[in-house]
Amino acid sequence: MNDVIQLPDFGFLSITGRDALKFLQGYTTCDLELLKPGGHGIGATCNIQGRMLTNYRIVAIEQGFLLRMHVSLIEPTMTFLKKYIVFSKATLKDESAIYHCHGSIGPLAAATTQPTSDCITIQVSTVGPRYEHWCQPNVATCDDPKRYAEWQLAELNEGYVWLEEATSEALIPQMLNLQRFGGISFTKGCYLGQEIVARMQYRGVLKRRLHRGQSDTPVVPGTPILSATGGQLGQVVAVAGQQFLAVVQISADQGDNEPHDSITGQLETGAKLALSEVL
Repeated sequence: MNDVIQLPDFGFLSITGRDALKFLQGYTTCDLELLKPGGHGIGATCNIQGRMLTNYRIVAIEQGFLLRMHVSLIEPTMTFLKKYIVFSKATLKDESAIYHCHGSIGPLAAATTQPTSDCITIQVSTVGPRYEHWCQPNVATCDDPKRYAEWQLAELNEGYVWLEEATSEALIPQMLNLQRFGGISFTKGCYLGQEIVARMQYRGVLKRRLHRGQSDTPVVPGTPILSATGGQLGQVVAVAGQQFLAVVQISADQGDNEPHDSITGQLETGAKLALSEVL
C-alpha cells in the first residue's frame, strides 16, 4: 500500500442485535450464514420488484453486520428497512460519523500510514493488491485527485459498480454482474425480491447488461444513453475520468449466453458512444 486514499463517497450502516442475522438474511441477496466473524462479502438489498435499492460491501462484526455503501443511500436504506425491522430485536444505525472509508493500492507492507486496531482492512481485488480500510479514527490520507482517479479506474476495470441516488431502484442484481462477485445466493432461500432475481437466473433472458464505454463529453451516473432513434438504450452507472460503465439494452435477437458485439449509442448532446460488454 502506498498513500492512503480518502473515499468520500461512502458511508456506513450497522445492523446489530440478537436478531441481526435473522433479519438481514431476509433483505440481502448474499448468504450471511457464510460470513465468519471478520469475514466480508458483497450484497444488495432489493425492493419487491427485485430492483436494487442499494448494494454494498458487508463485514460480520460483533453482534451484527457493518455495511459500506454510497453515502447518498444510507438514509433511504434505513427508511426502507425500518418498515420491516419493527418486530425484530435488531437495531439500524448510521455509522458514517464513526467510520471513514479509505483505499490503498499496493502491498500493505509498503504503507506510509498503517491501519490501526480501530480499522477493518479488506482486500477488494483479486487482480492486484488493493484494499479498503474502514477506520474509526480519520487517518491521514492522500489528497492528490490523481490517486483518487486511479482508485476509481481500478474499480471500473474490475467491473465494480456502487449504486447511488441516481441509479437506485432501477436495476436487478444480475445487470451489475453481482453474481460474479459472490453477491447473490441462489440456494439460501427467500429474501425480498428473491422471486424476480431467481426467475431471471433460471427462466429469463437478461436483456440489459453491463457495458464499458468512453466519452469525451462528461457523464455522471444516471446519464441516459440513447439509441440512434432517440429511445433510451440505457444509463451510465459508474464513471472514472473519460471511462464509464453503463447498463444498456442488447439486441432482442441475441441469446442470453451468446457473445455480444459492441453497441453504438449516443448522449442527449448527440455525441456518439461505442460500448463493449463487461463479462
